[in-house]
Amino acid sequence: FRAMHDMANEKDDTIARVVEAMLSEHLGGRKGFKRRGASASERLVFALQNLLFRDMAEATSWEDLDRRMRKHGYYLKNSWGGLTVHTETSGQKLCQTHHLGFSYGTFLRRFGPGKPKDPRET
Repeated sequence: FRAMHDMANEKDDTIARVVEAMLSEHLGGRKGFKRRGASASERLVFALQNLLFRDMAEATSWEDLDRRMRKHGYYLKNSWGGLTVHTETSGQKLCQTHHLGFSYGTFLRRFGPGKPKDPRET
């Protein structure tokens, strides 16, 4: 987390935008990236784990999880039986939560039925 914070400070930007830039850089070199099932960059997943793991582990409800994710500039969205992490700035999908160590089933067992709130839904 400290390294991401330092990178953001150097660029006078937010951590969310630095991570988004890393993702864009990673995906930019791939032609026709739209293939389904492509895994997220290991560097990106590592950075997100360092940034979000504690909040994901300590959240006590879907609402608390939403609040904690928004604090960092991200939101979760249901996706084919799982959850995906997206940036609030662009809505870009970054990875699935199971890449960060938390499956949708884990959250369902902890919080009960429900889903994270998508800030783009009205």
